[in-house]
Amino acid sequence: MRRSEPRDADDRIASPCVRECSLDGRDIFRGCGRLREEIRQWRGADDALRLRIRARAGARQAAV
Repeated sequence: MRRSEPRDADDRIASPCVRECSLDGRDIFRGCGRLREEIRQWRGADDALRLRIRARAGARQAAV
């Protein structure tokens, strides 16, 4: 596991949320790049899934 990833108070991979919760034309949240389903999954996700979600979200934002 990459320890360089941001961590929350519980030492889990931190959410990419930046409190900009509006959707773009592709139904992707503008602030974090996540899909609704990824946001729903976040709370129960282990670190491996959180890393995959962050990677997909980052790729979506880079593609804009």
